[in-house]
Amino acid sequence: MKGRRVLVAGAAGLAGSALLDRLYGLGAEVRGTFHERAPALLPEHHLRADLTRLDDCLVATARMQDVVICAAQTFGAQIMRDEPTRLVLPNLQIHSNLFEACRINGVERVLVISSSTVYQEAFRPLREDELDLNRQPFALYQGVGWMKRYVEELARFYHDRYGLGVAIVRPSNLYGPRDKFEDDRSHVLPALIKRALARETPFVVWGTGAAVRDFLFVDDFVDDLLAVLSLERPFRCEPLNLASGSELTIREAVRTILDVCRHDATPQYDPTKPDAIPYRMLDTTKAEAILGRRDRTPFRAGIEQTVRWYRDLTEVHRAA
Repeated sequence: MKGRRVLVAGAAGLAGSALLDRLYGLGAEVRGTFHERAPALLPEHHLRADLTRLDDCLVATARMQDVVICAAQTFGAQIMRDEPTRLVLPNLQIHSNLFEACRINGVERVLVISSSTVYQEAFRPLREDELDLNRQPFALYQGVGWMKRYVEELARFYHDRYGLGVAIVRPSNLYGPRDKFEDDRSHVLPALIKRALARETPFVVWGTGAAVRDFLFVDDFVDDLLAVLSLERPFRCEPLNLASGSELTIREAVRTILDVCRHDATPQYDPTKPDAIPYRMLDTTKAEAILGRRDRTPFRAGIEQTVRWYRDLTEVHRAA
């Protein structure tokens, strides 16, 4: 990647900030965009952009060889349940504008970060070719799932019609430092960490705790993205599952978080609240064949790093 001109769209977030930092360290000529949250790292390599506007996307992608689309508006489970349309329109605008800007500016390659929400419900790990567009995504994910499905098809259109090099990755549940901890935007792990550090008692967890997830640490995900960007083969719009390959129940995740945060509460599970999808695992056989077998950060070690980062952040805010 040394010398490559790379735009990371959405470089102030969880994956984008870590990727931009790594690319810069590898000698790439990097540019990152941010909208609301100012960047903590490499501010001189960032520009403020509203990616729902085509003009801003044209400025951001100018002269770039590679574009990685990490930009997205995300929300927690309650917003997904109560206001699912908030996830649809802005994310469609971001992706369609970036694809068009890449076409106009002659960008060579685009790496699209899709989602495991595109898949229908299943109780075994799913391969990329098992996505069934005749079946709905899980009900809670229906809005975001169809939006991501459309983004993948739109990417395929730009690849087929205009020859834009496109790679698509479908990650499992990402977590790590620089995640979103705001109450209305945080996903399950940062929400649990924030509450555990606040010594919340009683410690109530939505659902039964039996749901199975695959949690992928952000540094491992960035390793995978860099491996994809370093491939010699053309970007032909092939989807690729990226995951840790380790099953973990929400109960086990809660137990680890309480232990790492040293909160002595006994979790109380509320089965009357939404439990999201009961099982979501991805088959990574294809990724291992293309990228090789990948080392993964143990879940506890990843939670320890995330908790340390969030503690440091809150201490800085208190001091200010």
